[in-house]
Amino acid sequence: MANGRELVRMVLALGTICFFSSALLSFVYAKTKDVVEHQKEMAKKSAMVYVLPSAKEFEENKGCNCFVGKDDKGDVVGYVFTTSERGYSSEIVLVVGVDKDLVITGVKVLSQNETPGLGTRITEVKYGSKTGRPWFLEQFWGKGLEDLPEVKTISGATISSSAVIRAVKNGLERLKSCLESQGSKD
Repeated sequence: MANGRELVRMVLALGTICFFSSALLSFVYAKTKDVVEHQKEMAKKSAMVYVLPSAKEFEENKGCNCFVGKDDKGDVVGYVFTTSERGYSSEIVLVVGVDKDLVITGVKVLSQNETPGLGTRITEVKYGSKTGRPWFLEQFWGKGLEDLPEVKTISGATISSSAVIRAVKNGLERLKSCLESQGSKD
């Protein structure tokens, strides 16, 4: 059993270690925060181009919490929005692109932390895929709101795949409602 002096010495040593560890973590966080934010922004922009490839520029529509995609002439070609839903073990965040008629042109997972080998199958690209797109997400391409019941869940990953379907459906419903309340889809 430690006497009083040894106890004080151990507490001081542990306190010193904790202080310097937290100071070092704070320093590293401060130095990398801007880089991490920049990387997240670049990933989001890349995802927007991926889900709405016909757009050459994107303009934020804060009222509808989306981006309006425009072609070289400045004409509206579609919309991009972010949506999320709780999966089995994490929040699944998606970027969805739709054309002017609200037909899905692409879906990309921005972040997820689902169970490896099960829930992560929502991002799985099959060997030999000609498109290089995740086979589950590819089911959404070319579908409108009324076609979403045709999207099949993944056996063994039902919760994760159902969350993706709900997220896309809810996001599309919110976008449609907002655009209609603004008076047009342009």
